[in-house]
Amino acid sequence: MVRKRKDEPWLAGQINPIRCGEKIKRDHDPESGSSGDEWDRVGLKEILAGEHTNLYQGQSEFQDIHMVSKEDVRLYLNGQLQFSSVDERIYHEAFIHVPFSLKGSIQKVLVLGGGDGLALREILKYQEVKSVDLVDIDSKVVELAKHNQDLMALNDRSFYDERVNTFIKDAKIFVKSNRKVYDLIVIDFPDPSNELLAGLYTVELFEKLYNALSDDGLIVCQSNALDAAPTVFWSIGLTFERAGFYTEQYHTIIPSFGDWGFTLASKKRLSRHFTNRSGYHRTLPDNIERLFQFQPDYWHYKKRAVINSERKLHLHAIFNEENG
Repeated sequence: MVRKRKDEPWLAGQINPIRCGEKIKRDHDPESGSSGDEWDRVGLKEILAGEHTNLYQGQSEFQDIHMVSKEDVRLYLNGQLQFSSVDERIYHEAFIHVPFSLKGSIQKVLVLGGGDGLALREILKYQEVKSVDLVDIDSKVVELAKHNQDLMALNDRSFYDERVNTFIKDAKIFVKSNRKVYDLIVIDFPDPSNELLAGLYTVELFEKLYNALSDDGLIVCQSNALDAAPTVFWSIGLTFERAGFYTEQYHTIIPSFGDWGFTLASKKRLSRHFTNRSGYHRTLPDNIERLFQFQPDYWHYKKRAVINSERKLHLHAIFNEENG
């Protein structure tokens, strides 16, 4: 979900153990000046002001990384909450199991982003999946997911599954050089809060993904919080359509984040006939169709949707306007 500083050295290729597991209490805000959402910064400040366990704190080339435990486990990147262990399954189960419920057989999967391994955990539940290529730009987030015991417990050691191939690379560069074809493409990019990140949600990139998708394949893309940035949500869908896809959009309530949206894109018109596979998830409604229903107020913002392209990047401006 929402995602330059100098590297801090890692010891023996593992997670930096400094302060890992140490009980600490602080009065200052180490995240001040970060680019995270204001609510997340306030929440993190309050956690750090009281007794908590600092599971990891460091910096990569791209972002500040901070994982803390209080009643739950939370990962912050640049001061912005990525997940809480209390409700992350709601996000990841809606993200992954909805496309699987629509597609007969998914054997080859591409994941763009998702370096924490949580979406990967859900994908690997399906034995029909033969291979998963995961692309993330930040090696330190992936290393955290591979070596931190708390995060490994959450992601079920997903990176150690022999079906997984990990690429530490810019997603745009990977897609440009890719020659493989996938049955499912999972896009877990950061929210388009600045111009650089808005460049991940363009017609041009989606057109390249069109060529990487099998004829009967699906793309699922995280598409921001409807209650915070509804125009961004609909604009991502419209941009997929301009790239030649048919789309369907859906949403679910995640207490840590609000009313969160997702976009499905396919080369053929989607038929919403769901196969509910019991045992794979616990948070989806019995009638998945409910996730595709929207309150009338949300439809109003669809009229404002715009196409986001490399020559005319709009999403970051809309995102920041709607988020105040």
